[in-house]
Amino acid sequence: MAIIGKIVGGVLGFAVGGPLGALLGAVAGHGLIDRSRSRAVAGGNGAVEADAGVVFALGVIALSAKVAKADGTVTRDEIRTFQRVFPFDADERGRVADLYNGARRSADGFEAYAEQVRGALAGKPELLAEVVDALYAIAAADGELHPAEEGMIARIGAIFGVGDYEMASLRARHAAGSGAGAAGDGGRSATDAYAVLGVEPGASDDELRAAHRKLVLTYHPDKLVSKGLPEEFMELANDRLAAINAAYETVTKERRAR
Repeated sequence: MAIIGKIVGGVLGFAVGGPLGALLGAVAGHGLIDRSRSRAVAGGNGAVEADAGVVFALGVIALSAKVAKADGTVTRDEIRTFQRVFPFDADERGRVADLYNGARRSADGFEAYAEQVRGALAGKPELLAEVVDALYAIAAADGELHPAEEGMIARIGAIFGVGDYEMASLRARHAAGSGAGAAGDGGRSATDAYAVLGVEPGASDDELRAAHRKLVLTYHPDKLVSKGLPEEFMELANDRLAAINAAYETVTKERRAR
């Protein structure tokens, strides 16, 4: 079943509490969720069971709405990128728009959404990093990362517990070339490529190979799906793997040319 269908179709298997639950309630009404057989997804400690794919999708929708609001404008490029990052069926467009606009208007701050997503996806750091990747992709779609958007995404990454090197890697592939990195292109500079791989230019060949291998093993789309990544986000995962491999190729070519 498509992820939006799972969110609003009454077959969640749990009730979403916290700010995400408030968003669902405001947009869709509480009657869509069978609370008699559910577990609550509360914010914070991650001690409850949740459907990782549903939380992931809701987190991307809510947090991207907050990030898009940060610079005061939502461009067509950002909307198109949101639809590419999160492709959904035409008949689901209205539901997604309602959730997105509800999050933009909500009095809940982005921190509340981020803390709930972190708690619900505890033990799945790869999925938390993929949420950040999606936010960078959408924010950079208009050709620049606005300082307000960057600051918000950095704060979300900190709430998630994403490390500095990982954040630098995620940012690099989208900031380089005014957002061109979202498609995993191979035209970036060697400096940017090192950043994508999360290593310093002075790293040894062995360190470089180890960093590349670790990234590939951690963020291979099949691995992410096993962790609960919804199938709708496979293109995002494939883009990141392509960017990692392209960065490794750029760096190895640069080193052979020395």
